[in-house]
Amino acid sequence: MPFSNPLSSAPTPKSLDRIQRVSGVLHTLLTLLLPGLPLLAGLGWALAPDETISSGFGMFMEMSEGETLTQLDRAAGFIASLVPLSLVLYGVWHLRGLFALYARGEILGVANAARLRALAMTLILWLPMQFIGDALISLALSIDNPPGERFVALSLSSDDFAITLIGAVALVISWVMVEAARAAEDNASII
Repeated sequence: MPFSNPLSSAPTPKSLDRIQRVSGVLHTLLTLLLPGLPLLAGLGWALAPDETISSGFGMFMEMSEGETLTQLDRAAGFIASLVPLSLVLYGVWHLRGLFALYARGEILGVANAARLRALAMTLILWLPMQFIGDALISLALSIDNPPGERFVALSLSSDDFAITLIGAVALVISWVMVEAARAAEDNASII
């Protein structure tokens, strides 16, 4: 069987229907995440046992026997966690918008590329925002400590760098999509 290029023609009605159906479901799930993520973060800070929160900071956040996080510590931690969470919400917003376009049958267009570009920038900015967020959370959790025992914990992982690389790849793909959409518009206007 000869190789056929799946990109050489418009999607078939069956494949377009599948794209629209699945995209509609993903759009709905992402819509639920927008209020859900901050709510879950707030509940996590409010309800999680002290050991669970402090274990996220390993050796930097050792709690003495009987020591607990105050409501102010938890509130400050939640507010600090909103810094990286705001970037995640920005990315979810644009991903939701991209799936809304797909659900309407708009598969290739400048608007699609713009949404992908915004998502790519979200991924690229993840590393510095996570770095800042970790620093703010550790500071918020140690601010009650006596002078000399307060700390700022900074951490980076290979996952953070991988996310940044994926963002850079998605950014280039968004540039290609803009050019493809322009070429498709030019071809459509000739006919």
